[in-house]
Amino acid sequence: MPAVAPAPHRALYRRWRAQTFGEIVGQEAVVTTLRNAVRTNRLAHGLLFVGPRGTGKTSLARIVAKAINCPNVRDGEPCDMCEACAAIRDGRALDVIEMDAASNNKVDDMRELLERTWTAPSDLTRKVYIVDEVQRIKEGWDVLLKTLEEPPDHVVFIFCTTDSSQIRPAVLSRVQRFDFTRLSVDQIVGKLDRILAADGRTAEPGAVRLVARLAAGGMRDAESILDQVLASGDDLLTEARVGDLLGLVDAETVTAFLDALVQGKALAGLAAIDGLEERGRDLHVFLDQVVDAVREALTGQLGGTSGLTGAPAAGGSESWPIGGLVAVARRLAAIDPSRASIGGLRFQLELALLEGAASERMSGGLAVRPADRSVDAAPASATTAATPSAAPAAPREAAPPARARTAGPTDPVEPVAVVDAVDAVAQATSWAAAEASESVESIQPAEAVSPGPPSEPAEPSPGLAELIGAWPRIVAELSSSPPIKPLVEACRPIEMTGNQVILGFPEGKAFLRDVAERRRTHLEEGIGKVLGRGVAVRLVATNLDLLPAPAAGEADLLTMARRIFADDLADTDEVH
Repeated sequence: MPAVAPAPHRALYRRWRAQTFGEIVGQEAVVTTLRNAVRTNRLAHGLLFVGPRGTGKTSLARIVAKAINCPNVRDGEPCDMCEACAAIRDGRALDVIEMDAASNNKVDDMRELLERTWTAPSDLTRKVYIVDEVQRIKEGWDVLLKTLEEPPDHVVFIFCTTDSSQIRPAVLSRVQRFDFTRLSVDQIVGKLDRILAADGRTAEPGAVRLVARLAAGGMRDAESILDQVLASGDDLLTEARVGDLLGLVDAETVTAFLDALVQGKALAGLAAIDGLEERGRDLHVFLDQVVDAVREALTGQLGGTSGLTGAPAAGGSESWPIGGLVAVARRLAAIDPSRASIGGLRFQLELALLEGAASERMSGGLAVRPADRSVDAAPASATTAATPSAAPAAPREAAPPARARTAGPTDPVEPVAVVDAVDAVAQATSWAAAEASESVESIQPAEAVSPGPPSEPAEPSPGLAELIGAWPRIVAELSSSPPIKPLVEACRPIEMTGNQVILGFPEGKAFLRDVAERRRTHLEEGIGKVLGRGVAVRLVATNLDLLPAPAAGEADLLTMARRIFADDLADTDEVH
């Protein structure tokens, strides 16, 4: 005999779809109101269900259709056993019409729907029109408005949407609105446990809770994820297995990366990113996990419970100061995962690491000279003693900041220079102090002499000189936009290498940098217009006191004055 083909598999969210009011999870207020409306025969002719995806809007609409057509309804609850309930449950009822407004939103579609509303029901008591994604209807409302206000007695409209702000107010005034809320993690866990018990499967509590957290409040998403992981095998479902199947990063790597962000350990963070790419992990998913870890760490420091799991935040974060966690949260908030820039999301994560390393070095004092030995500061009294014949050692020229290079999967992790210009200035200062210390230690004490004149400051790089020279014109160009004017007045040019421009904001006004990040495109267009070529702007928060002031010459000031006052120059008396 030929083998009997197994029955087609149905997704969990279809097999476990709610069939009565009592099976709806997490929408108690909406369910109670609708059940009472059915029981007292006061159900409105137009209902609008608003809420996130997967929270039970369409399922509840079908239950309402059952309740108003079931001959055995008791206390507002359909029996789910009669012919009418079975036909609606199986999708065989001709008088329950489901439409997807995403593909049926034209005027002609609405006219066809309108013509069908005036015909009597064929096999049920009342017709029910369930229209999903109703926010996609634009022009078609003009056809339905009058009928929606005074429909036939045998017709009920149920509209479902995830965004009610795109629906006309004239429509909202003709229907009763019911808001669906996201389900809590515990509510989702409870239903998933019932599904696993009915299917005879076992799972670790951590695995079930992880699935519930990933669903982000949607029961349909939770059941879909659970269906995916159950297909991987019949053995025990573990948390590690769920994470591996869904492409998640292990908790140890997330914690190590967060520690690198907080402690300013850029090399450790870069090594973690290299390891993720070697394993083929999605950095977008990793970024979400890091953000969740920051939230849990902040909640743990405040002594509360995690907003994601509902349980006390895990230990291990006590060594992270709240200020450091807040600074990390700000850097992560500035990342735009959808921005198709050079280097993509990886480069933005690297910049977050490097900015943390720069801030850590500046907060801890001068940077240590990158050599195999440490440099001790020279005694203050030794700086006044030197031999007449010994020439002071020339300070080592500060090397320009090295361009960050994305390491390949097989490249060894090498120490790289922090690209932030503030760190470069601090590093150059530390090297000069180290050279002076070495020269003083190698000279025998002799007759004291007066120190020579201070050395001239190092000339700026050609790119920075060009940027400083054009800065007055850049300020005038960008100041024409009122939202940009306070930003460009607060920042300072730091470096320009090729077509990359680095602008610095005072550390005390770091919030201006976050505002400027959202207007980066306008800054790039204005600077590029003045320089005559396209540029990429990078914004940093730094200590501007360590940087030389961009001296604007008299010619530049006159140029700005003529730009503002044209040629209306007047002589004035000297002000005493």
